[in-house]
Amino acid sequence: MSIWKWSHAGLFVGGMLFATKGIEVLAGKTAHKAYVQATAFGLRCRDGVMGSITAVREGCEDIYAEAVETNEEKACKAEDKAEVIEDKSAEGKSAKKAAKKTEK
Repeated sequence: MSIWKWSHAGLFVGGMLFATKGIEVLAGKTAHKAYVQATAFGLRCRDGVMGSITAVREGCEDIYAEAVETNEEKACKAEDKAEVIEDKSAEGKSAKKAAKKTEK
């Protein structure tokens, strides 16, 4: 049982020493330069991605504008066709005559 407790204490002390040295390494000049380079790389990547996103967004806006224009053209054509259609059946003619008689 006493061996088990000493091994835990040894692991704890070893972990503390490792953490202390790790902090010293992470706070060093070389590590600082590495952090700066990594951050600069991240910023360059962000700028590249934002440029791509802007290009895609502009393309989507163009597509949307063309789609709205196409729908407006089709709606106008549909309205024109609806106005041109007349009832040429015999029932339609008799109904028009009856409507005219009632108006007089």
